[in-house]
Formats: sequence, structure tokens, C-alpha cells
Amino acid sequence: MLKGKMKIEMTDVHTGETETVLEENMVTNALANIFKPMGLDKSPAKLINGMNPYYQSVLGGLLLFDSEIEENADNVYPPSNVNLIGCASYGVQNNTTGTLRGGFNQTESELNMTDRYMKYVYDFTTSQANGTIACVCLTHKNGGYTSYGGKDAPFGSNYGLGMQVCDGHLQYVHNNYTGATTGDKYSGISIGTTEAMFLINMAEDAVYYFRIDNSTKITITKRRAYMKSVSVLENPYSKKPLMDSFELDELKTELPTNYISYNFDPADNCLYIINSAAYYLEANGTFYITKVNFSTWKVTQYTMTNTTSERINLNGMRSSYCHRGYILFRGYNNSNHIYKMEIGNSANVELLKLVNLTSITGSFAMGINGRVYIEGYGSSTYYLYVINLDTNEILKVEASRIIGGSNYPCYTPVLNEPMLWYASYGSWSTIGYFIMSNYLATINNLSEPVTKTADKTMKVTYIIQEQ
Repeated sequence: MLKGKMKIEMTDVHTGETETVLEENMVTNALANIFKPMGLDKSPAKLINGMNPYYQSVLGGLLLFDSEIEENADNVYPPSNVNLIGCASYGVQNNTTGTLRGGFNQTESELNMTDRYMKYVYDFTTSQANGTIACVCLTHKNGGYTSYGGKDAPFGSNYGLGMQVCDGHLQYVHNNYTGATTGDKYSGISIGTTEAMFLINMAEDAVYYFRIDNSTKITITKRRAYMKSVSVLENPYSKKPLMDSFELDELKTELPTNYISYNFDPADNCLYIINSAAYYLEANGTFYITKVNFSTWKVTQYTMTNTTSERINLNGMRSSYCHRGYILFRGYNNSNHIYKMEIGNSANVELLKLVNLTSITGSFAMGINGRVYIEGYGSSTYYLYVINLDTNEILKVEASRIIGGSNYPCYTPVLNEPMLWYASYGSWSTIGYFIMSNYLATINNLSEPVTKTADKTMKVTYIIQEQ
């Protein structure tokens, strides 16, 4: 059992007066999820070698937020209505121009094996982490960089936010290892043949795909994931046998099958399929969203109108993304224009604000708790951005990408596993399961928020003790 306490000391550089705040935290289910047995594909080497020492990696990051976060053990990622004020990472100083991240205090930090505690000490200069602080959380070391975006977050940190937890041997998209024409958002869809992966259900030991047979017919297929079961008669590496196949109710609105995008949204457990007849859509042009409820397989269709004043880009896979009741898409002539439109209400559309950015490249990757990540590439460098659906802002993230590998993988969520995702490349390769590292390992709401200003330095001491 872990127990933690935290101290904030803010010192006025002019008077020398120090304000001290002491609080105790709650521990979330994040670490339990990380170390929970996952099945056939969980790699002990990743947990034993790749993450050790644990106190440095899985708890070695600090996050400071401007609002309280509900002290619920299942709150493993912050909601989008709280904003990052400061952060820090174990063993790392901030040698960048970014003003959110502080530095690790090597001298005062301490690992005490006699009393079984780790004391993390992080220092912030007068220019760092200024603003109102209402909640302090521990996270992964990589999450302790500017992992939720910042107005002056620097680019170029060569690490990912994804923490791989397996070796990727169970390939759910490679045609040679599923026994079918399977794929994901990386490779696109051939009408009538491609089974596009959209969800993994660990409880059922199943991977879910959909196939567009024609303009009014969609078929759901379910294949063995081989995470919870093994057949002595089959090789789990080379075949994923069909468990079930069924047709959805006939679509009332015929869909154009020229250009297709899709994603499963864990926020409401629904599959969203976006169809457009054209590579780009003029103002007042029409496109279609098909929503499929995973619990009931009920289908709801929306005829949407381009109510922006410009052409928009709906040219196929990863050109749009649905999350929390909205669809995101780009302008066609100006790809730096990214719009948020309410699903089912085309009149509610907003142009998102680029914060200290003049351009933004890349593809929509994944959405968590009202934040949608974009992975970009340019001038031989990878970039990561985050869209906040509450503030309608697009911010830079200090990490260079989500998970390693060539190009941009596609990300498939795992049902009822809020931290677990699966990365793959179309119909030919797999990275495997990973966890986003900017989780909340602890939640520590302050009794009263404190405000750090440019005339104060700050020291945050966080002790985690095993009991």
C-alpha cells in the first residue's frame, strides 16, 4: 500500500517570506492498471527491465493543475476543464525556454529503504509554473514533461508519451496472421473486403472489426484476440479465428463509399464512421456520420453540412476524428485551420485557436477525456500537439510523439481499460499494447488554492511511502 504527502513552499524573493502548504494525497488505480496481469501478450521484460527503477519511472513525474480533480481512484487522466500550470520530471533540469517545467533537486531528493519511502523534491524559478495551483499529482517521468501542452512548450524532446507494455507479437491487422483481409486507419478500406479494426474487448478475448459491404450494409466481425485463451490446435501468432459475424440494421441513408474515416470513442463507447463523396467539401456541401452504439448495436445516422466558409478536407482515413460529441476536421486550402463541429448540429462549428503556433501538420491520433492528440512530422522532426475541446485551443506538447516506430501508427482503444491502447500499421505490422504515460498516479487537492507569481520561487516536496 502506498501513502503520500506533499509540501509546497513558496518564497518571496524580495522579502524572504515563505508560504508553506501541507497536504495528503490519494492514490489512484493507475499503478494497479499498469501492473495488472493482461494475458498472453504482456511482457515481463517491459515491466521488470524497461520500467525499473519504478520510483524513477512510473512515479517520477509531477503535474500541477489550476483546478481540483475529483478524488476518485478511477480518475487516471485529468478532465479537459483543468489546465496544466506546472510540471517536472525525475532527474531532469529545464534547459529550455518553456516556463511550465521546473527542475529536479538531486541534493534534497532521497530514496530511504530503511523507512521505505521516496522523497521527490522539485524546484521552480520565478518564471516557472506561475498561476493558481489547486491540485498536485504524481505521474510517469515522461508525463512530467509538458505532456498536456503549454503556450510556450518547446518542441524536440525525443521521447514518446506511450509506455509500451508488450512486444507486439499478437498482430491483429496483418493479413498473414489473422486469416482475413484486415486493416486499420493506416491503410484504408476496400469496400466489401476490408475488416477495419476499431476495438479490443479483453473480457471477451476479442478484437472487433467492421466491414462496409455496400452503401447501406455494414457487417461487424469479431476475431479471437488470444489474450485470455490459447488453443492447443492453433498458433495464436499466425491466425485469429472468427468468433462471430453479424450485419447491422440496414442503413436508412445511403453512404458514399469514396472517402472514409472512422474511430471508436471510449467517451461513449460508440464507433463513428465518416463518409464523404469528395476529396474535399465545398461550403454547404454534405457529408455523413454513422454512429454505432457498441452496447446495443443501434445505428444513428447524421447528415452533416459544411457550415464553415471554406473547403474542408475529408479525404479519407485520419482526416477527421470524433470525440465527446464533436467531429474535428481541417480546412482544405488552409490545413492550419482545424474545426470542431457538434455531431448532429452542423450550425455549431468553431475554428480552433493555434496557441503560439503558425502551422500544424499531422494526423488525428487519439482522444482522452476531452483532449485529442495530433501527431505531425516535418523537416525530419516529429511533433505532438493536443486539442483541448473545452478551451478550443491547440497547444504544443514537449514529447515528440505518442509511441515509437516509423511513420504514425494507428491507435485502437481497449474496452473498459482507460489506460490501455493498441498500436498498429494498416495490414502489415504491429507495435502492440501501450499506456499513455501522462496518467495521474496520485491526486492531491489543496485545501485552498495557492497562487505563484513571478516574484516567488517554489519548492514542491512529495513523499511516497510503502506501508
